Amino acid sequence: MANRHKSKQDMNGLQDETVCCPLGETARNIANTFQNMVMQRGFNAVSYGDLAKELGIRTASIHYHFPTKAELGATVLTRYRDNIINAWEEVKLDDPQSYVRAYNSFIAPIRSVRDLEGVSCLYGVLGATQKTLCPNIQEILAGFFIEQEVWLAKVFAGGRDVGVFHFNGEAQSFTKLYISALQGAMLIKKSTNNPAHFDDVIEQLETMLFAKA
Repeated sequence: MANRHKSKQDMNGLQDETVCCPLGETARNIANTFQNMVMQRGFNAVSYGDLAKELGIRTASIHYHFPTKAELGATVLTRYRDNIINAWEEVKLDDPQSYVRAYNSFIAPIRSVRDLEGVSCLYGVLGATQKTLCPNIQEILAGFFIEQEVWLAKVFAGGRDVGVFHFNGEAQSFTKLYISALQGAMLIKKSTNNPAHFDDVIEQLETMLFAKA
């Protein structure tokens, strides 16, 4: 799987190439703008009226492309998930450094959130209010977090086996700690506009990951 690192612009306006039914220009603009607004405000705080005002179009135009907010949310989440997962680089058993490259492909889109004021990971923002969301959105959220944890745990476990990672304890437990700390750091950075907090958390996590005891 090719490693396709996403720029800050890509993270805020993910391409729809991975969607089963590619979006037209208007639908793509609606989805991109909705994603940006949700990453700043949260899902429940963005109405079709807000979105129409931001885009300079009528709400009827939004309903034409996305009859319900749940449908729009599912489309945005699926695109976001697909592009992140497609950026994850596969490991090669005969290449120890491939585990480092895989890790870097995971962390690169997360690092891109650092300098975006008032913005956090889309899944983290929605996860904080998961119980208030419709069932299909909840299912997509849960599925992504599980998939992310399983993949990263395999990378961490394999990387330690070949000597490139040096964390303590079980890979699964370390992965849970790592992902939870990252999500918390992004949310705190969003609330405080303090990128240094984000930097400190990643530095500590990577010290645990890479530093030999």
